[in-house]
Amino acid sequence: MKGLLKNNFFSVLANAKVFSIFMLISGAFVTAVVSQSLLIGYVMIGIVGFSLNAAAVAKNEFISKWGKYKLTLPVKRADIIKSLFLNHIFWLLIGTAFAGTVTGLSWLLHGCPFDIPVDTLSMFVLGISTSLFAGAIFFPLFYLGGVERNEVFLVIALVCSFGIDLVIITVINDLAEPGSTSLLTGLAVLSASSLLAFALSYPLTLFIFRRKEY
Repeated sequence: MKGLLKNNFFSVLANAKVFSIFMLISGAFVTAVVSQSLLIGYVMIGIVGFSLNAAAVAKNEFISKWGKYKLTLPVKRADIIKSLFLNHIFWLLIGTAFAGTVTGLSWLLHGCPFDIPVDTLSMFVLGISTSLFAGAIFFPLFYLGGVERNEVFLVIALVCSFGIDLVIITVINDLAEPGSTSLLTGLAVLSASSLLAFALSYPLTLFIFRRKEY
């Protein structure tokens, strides 16, 4: 399992380095100016972007034939899928760390960028939720549809994840009374829904992968 995790990490590392440079440069700009929109965009791009880089590992492995070679090694198919999901979470945390650092620096330099401080939490919950939903949708689609459709599956997963978040937020806003309590309830529902989807996606992806012939 450790070997699988290391392989996934190094497979993402090259793209992650380039994306990290972009995040550092854009982070310096976002920290220097006062803009809610830029900060929200930075947080979303950071959290979701690193996760999508991690999801692309699946395609890289099949192009390099490593994905097929792994099946000949003394590892379980469950461990192969588990390593992809853990890798997704790891890079999600890296993206969250970038976003948190820039948000913290902006807060220190310019004060809270939002009228209500809890809106900062909302921004992070939305980013993490989008990332989890995207991973939950992408991995089953990838193993079901094949590597040739990898790019379109990434787009579908991202669009669907934004759509699901939007539906959840809209329903909660329609049902709940405005206020801090309803806001926190909405964030809890958003977090729980995305975590549940990601958790359920693992056995579904494993079910599909176990029935694939390579």
